[in-house]
Amino acid sequence: MLKNILEYISYLLKPSTYLGGMDYVMSVWRGADSREKIILLLVFAPMFIAMCGLLMSVVYFILFVLPLFLFRMLGWGFLTALFGLAGKFGYKYFTGREFGSSNSNNIDPKDVIIDVKFEDIKK
Repeated sequence: MLKNILEYISYLLKPSTYLGGMDYVMSVWRGADSREKIILLLVFAPMFIAMCGLLMSVVYFILFVLPLFLFRMLGWGFLTALFGLAGKFGYKYFTGREFGSSNSNNIDPKDVIIDVKFEDIKK
């Protein structure tokens, strides 16, 4: 009993079955007379409306929601970088010290001499 219910729920949630049924409706439509076409339109009108709504939702998401999300993320990233640079500039301006420099002891990298011999590397 539970297995049948789960199979039926998975059947209802599977979109390919609905779109596959659309192919059958179109094949019946081609060979139908006018009375049968009116019945097909009346019976399957909710499905056609739902499919159009689904298509419009996808188009709306691609055209409006996705670019809005991307531009919003780019905008917040730009503002974060801008305010971070402004904070570093303000800190240097008011204190006279660099903020977050990698040379915390104010050692110039050119002053550091590394004496390594080739024999030390081979060992």
